[in-house]
Amino acid sequence: MDRKRLSELGEKGFIARSLEILSNLWVPGPLAPGDDAASQPLGGSYVIFKIDGFSAYSSKYPWNTYSDLGWKAATSCASDVIAKGGFPYIYMISIGASPSLNAEEAFDVILGFKEALTYYGGFFAGGDTNSSKEDLWIDVACIGYTSKEPIPRAGGEGDKIIITGLYGYSGLARIYYENLLKGSIGVEDIPAEVRNATSRPRARIDALKVLEKYRGCIRGSVDVSDSLAESLYLLSEASGRIIEIHEIPIDPRAEEISKELGADPIDIVFNGGEEYELVLAVEDLCANNLVEEMRRTGIIAEIYGEITKERGVGLRYRGRTIPRMGYEHFISI
Repeated sequence: MDRKRLSELGEKGFIARSLEILSNLWVPGPLAPGDDAASQPLGGSYVIFKIDGFSAYSSKYPWNTYSDLGWKAATSCASDVIAKGGFPYIYMISIGASPSLNAEEAFDVILGFKEALTYYGGFFAGGDTNSSKEDLWIDVACIGYTSKEPIPRAGGEGDKIIITGLYGYSGLARIYYENLLKGSIGVEDIPAEVRNATSRPRARIDALKVLEKYRGCIRGSVDVSDSLAESLYLLSEASGRIIEIHEIPIDPRAEEISKELGADPIDIVFNGGEEYELVLAVEDLCANNLVEEMRRTGIIAEIYGEITKERGVGLRYRGRTIPRMGYEHFISI
């Protein structure tokens, strides 16, 4: 029996051990244990299963509303289904709350959850309520579908790394939050761009048609939930090769703010979280066409690097090794 505390084991360690225990019961399908979601063939298509959740303590910034929390809970679940190439269709929600929580705040969670379902498209199929001693927690389960085989975490030598969106605000939010806790600033001192980006992030539901069209040459896909660095490391692990990034997808305004703060732009790009953008490993021959298709759809996308021939697990930016950064439950508290 492992007598370590969870704070010593960490989220990744706990998941790895749990998968060992449950591996013989994993749902048979194209996605391996430990991927962002699970899948099973059904009637010529594929069903995708996902559950995701968090506590208010770990995910609610002081500038977030309870409605934002409900939105983010649905978005985090939908994003993983989308990253596998699936359309999120059915949602369920489970909430644990202290009896002392204001009822209006609890209903705001439900309203934010509803707004997300309306935005992404889909239906509500029930849920559960529980009493919590102190903190509010939310779990959202969703079921999706796709006509093509779901996209795993994978990649191979020479694959191009395509990243959607621009980054920086989530990394800046972490810095502002630390200063807020120190009492050196107030919420009103945090730029509106930072507050807005970390209140209502949007999963890439608009990319699904492109993912379906180019599924044949997309080797791997993950969403960006814990950090961009972590997402790239997951693809590096899956491919068994080092990933080299040539440019960073930084938002111009976020870069300006980082300079004002004296923050490292590389840090705020790679060490954010909850952006819910996509990171794809795509065969070289169709990478440019996929990017152009994304752009015609109105999605910011670019080829930022490639999977090298060098074996191992790692991430480099212009020769600089980028550490594996990002939020990890049981440790990042």
